[in-house]
Amino acid sequence: MKVGLLGRNISYSRSPEIHNSWYKERHIPLSYSIFDVKRDDIPSFIESLEREGIIGFNVTVPYKEHIMGFIHELHSEALEVGAVNTVVVKNGRRIGYCTDVHGFERSLADSSLNFKGKKVLILGSGGAARAVYTAFKHMGAEIHMAFRSEEKKVQFPESKSFMSLEEAGDISGYSMVVNCTKLGNINDDRSPIEITGYSPETILYDLNYEPKYSTFLRKGKELGLRVINGESMLRNQAMKSIEIWTDALKQS
Repeated sequence: MKVGLLGRNISYSRSPEIHNSWYKERHIPLSYSIFDVKRDDIPSFIESLEREGIIGFNVTVPYKEHIMGFIHELHSEALEVGAVNTVVVKNGRRIGYCTDVHGFERSLADSSLNFKGKKVLILGSGGAARAVYTAFKHMGAEIHMAFRSEEKKVQFPESKSFMSLEEAGDISGYSMVVNCTKLGNINDDRSPIEITGYSPETILYDLNYEPKYSTFLRKGKELGLRVINGESMLRNQAMKSIEIWTDALKQS
């Protein structure tokens, strides 16, 4: 049976390496592939699932919100986030999950970090940003947001403030700044903000993991700040996806 990653321009992804090594070591009858699909071809991809023996797939940029139009049922966390990054097919029905929340929460726990009552800044407003927002909300952090879209403000009702990315240069008041924008990955390694002020205690987190140190994180290292890339989040959300798919295998 097959699983994989649905997205666009994602040949750099390390997900196949993570998943296939896990399946091989544990003799799980799954193989993980890249599904690099144009937006207009997603309906055809969905129609091919049963024929191709695909029982589930992860979803990455730019389809975490778009894929919701092809889902029969949403897990509570995906409904809360308003985005899907994991799909499982059960009895012909597509069920959407958001394992990014678990992945981000676990990545912070792995680094012994807790931001309850602390100020954090999220850069971006897409599906990944909403997953990080949800995780910080669960944690009890004081959340601030930086992005361009006026319309998307309603999706972050508990944010204490909104600003543009151009206004977010002074990060000195935040315990953590998380880059959830598309900028910083291997296809477009630019920093989402120009850092104009900082505190030695501020931690920079970039959800991107390829390159290992994005322009955003390299600047943080130059300033002597602690930096974290998205590899731990990737692995933790992958483990949650594997749990969902292997449970489906047992029930089939």
